[in-house]
Amino acid sequence: MDVSNWPILSMLIFLPAVGAALIFFIPWRGDFLPKTLALLVGAANLWLSIVLFRSFDPTSADMQLVEKSAWIPELGASYYLGVDGLSLFMVMITTFMVPVAMLSSWDQEGRRQDLFYGFLLLLETGLIGIFLALDLLLFYAFWEVMLIPMYLLVGIWGGTNRRYATLKLIIYTMGGSLLMLVAILALYFFHHAQAGEYTFDITKLYETPVPPHALLPMGLAFFVAFAVKSPLFPFHTWLPDAHAESPMAGAVDITGLLIKTGAYAFLRFLLPLFPEFSTSYAPVVVTLALIANLYGAMLATVQDDLKRLIAYSSVSHVGLVILGIFVFNVQGIDGAVFMMVSIALCSGGLFMVVGMIHKRSGTKEISQLGGVWKDMPLLAGFFMFFTIASVGLPGLSNFVGEFLIFVGAFKVSVLYGVLATFVMVLTAVYLLWMFWRVMLEKAPVRARPWQDLSMVETITLTIPAIVVVVLGVYPKILLDRIEPSALKLVGQVKKEAAQMDYAAKENSIRLAKTERGESE
Repeated sequence: MDVSNWPILSMLIFLPAVGAALIFFIPWRGDFLPKTLALLVGAANLWLSIVLFRSFDPTSADMQLVEKSAWIPELGASYYLGVDGLSLFMVMITTFMVPVAMLSSWDQEGRRQDLFYGFLLLLETGLIGIFLALDLLLFYAFWEVMLIPMYLLVGIWGGTNRRYATLKLIIYTMGGSLLMLVAILALYFFHHAQAGEYTFDITKLYETPVPPHALLPMGLAFFVAFAVKSPLFPFHTWLPDAHAESPMAGAVDITGLLIKTGAYAFLRFLLPLFPEFSTSYAPVVVTLALIANLYGAMLATVQDDLKRLIAYSSVSHVGLVILGIFVFNVQGIDGAVFMMVSIALCSGGLFMVVGMIHKRSGTKEISQLGGVWKDMPLLAGFFMFFTIASVGLPGLSNFVGEFLIFVGAFKVSVLYGVLATFVMVLTAVYLLWMFWRVMLEKAPVRARPWQDLSMVETITLTIPAIVVVVLGVYPKILLDRIEPSALKLVGQVKKEAAQMDYAAKENSIRLAKTERGESE
């Protein structure tokens, strides 16, 4: 299908927003019709992403299907969108997981379910905008738009401690966002001083040398904003609370989508905008990533709350993703992008299973569960599948991403590779122990057996499970499209970092000669 004349990227961004507007402003009677409309809009956007995939050239590392027009010409801001191998699968997993999250909450009871589904669509608009924006101001706008529905989903439909979780989410994310905004404006004015034009176009800002005195504070501002959203240790503490208090669809979207925006932003913005900062401080970031990898696994081991356990597991997996990014080789970045897609599927699947257990039992506490296999063998089967997928069983998707990251880590340092591999073993221990305690330990006395999965729940879990198998067996479908962009990024960062380092040394030598001449 020829989509060269379609504004397909704009359609992907704004179709969910149109659906959300219809849900918000039409006076519905009951919840069924707005929920159905939201699901149809989500399915239509998934179809658009499949069309995007089919029209994508896997051999090209350049931006494709670019859309560009003036947005705020007085400021030099443009409506600039594009897709490459790094963003293609971020868009696809977003359009895939949003309808799955909707199905997972289909039988959810509570107030104003129409608004709940409308906010899910609005969240999708913000997420896809982040992955496609090539203008820094436009990116920042979508970065903030994404947070509004997330706050509302947790704050209105969350658990008993939702206010605390929402407040913590706001403080962390807004703090990081404000730091980034200051750095964006500084970069904007530096570019004008050097090139004579005001622009937020990242392809032009990539070429803007940052003055040495501003490199550390600006790079750090971007790093903190993205590390909070990732969330990388020690900026991770908002995540367990947000997970524990989120409704099921909110937890699926936080794990599957929201925390991927930070890791993606490292690739799209931090590395190419600040290559010297990124390479100079890579050992520090890698150390934080390895700490997150180990720390998340250790805290997951001692959790009694299932949602918190999976949240800390996500912290551990994110550490592995950041490790893959900051080893600066193709294998590491390929593995990081692949892992982001896989975590969305595997951890999202685990959260849905936990939500279904909670709906029947009224608890997420492992100590109050046990023997679930006897009552719900079908659910137990899905729980086992997503558990072993998260562990990294060969033939399933997590294994591919983890293996590539391990290869990239070993190429840089044997110590990095050994530590990451050790945590993989620890991950297997706490996830399989979780499965044993919930499913196979002796069950407490129950008033009546719990009902196994409904047809809708079975379909909801089957869809991501199939994709996990397909990606594990045939990873080439992703890697062929990721690799050209990964190669380009690695080459670009290393080249620019070397040039800036050379220029800095030349300036130092020139300054030293000048000072020597003055002293003589």
